[in-house]
Amino acid sequence: MRRLFSTLSIWAMLAVAPAMAEQWAFVTEDFPPFTHPAEDLGSLETGVMAGGPLVEIVQSVCARLDRECTIMLHPWQRALRMAEQGEADGIFTVVRSPDREREFHISRMLVTSRYSVFARDESNFVFSGPNDLAGRTVGVYGPSGTSWLLSERLKSIADVRIHMTLNNRRLLNMLQSERFGQEGLAVVNQDVAWHLIEDEELHGLREAGELAVVYYGIGLSRKRVSEEQFQAFEQALDGAITDGTVPRILRRYRLEAAYP
Repeated sequence: MRRLFSTLSIWAMLAVAPAMAEQWAFVTEDFPPFTHPAEDLGSLETGVMAGGPLVEIVQSVCARLDRECTIMLHPWQRALRMAEQGEADGIFTVVRSPDREREFHISRMLVTSRYSVFARDESNFVFSGPNDLAGRTVGVYGPSGTSWLLSERLKSIADVRIHMTLNNRRLLNMLQSERFGQEGLAVVNQDVAWHLIEDEELHGLREAGELAVVYYGIGLSRKRVSEEQFQAFEQALDGAITDGTVPRILRRYRLEAAYP
């Protein structure tokens, strides 16, 4: 009887193992309108369930792969650390950069957005190119894709004081309250900035010009996801684009697609 019980226990564990292997854990950040908390419970430090268009896209791909996927929202640096250290299977939103390519398989780009320069209404500043930032204080959320691209654009520009902040909400509030000076500036994702300006009821801020076009995709951990699994994810994502699932999600949120 004891031997039969042991055999049945082993069979039970083997039966459960494949199901457990089909689970993936994704992490993301509070980055509206692309991602946001799905509910008011919990805290960013411990993680809350995520919502938003990129979350819906990932969920649709997981459904096609018959995988159970959890998507938790954390502060960006914590989420990035978890994904880089193999504590999560995937992360979004990500831009293509040498650092990200080393750590992640990166999906095709899904959403087109823009990094813009924002100023206070009282300033007559107009941005036409990186040289215009010389001698100024520029706030940016980082370390992030935004701060990486800004530093790349400013490599040959002298005397630019870059002030990194913990999140975009804080960044725009600091710009509004003259923490960067009356002529201070901020570089922010355009979609995020206008969403937060409306949501936070921030007054006296304006867009002074466009710095760069940016594209966002999904990263899968090279430590946890094989090349074959990533290719299967990409094929499922292509299927969700082809059958109209992804385009419908992006249209509902009024976001611009990055794919042809």
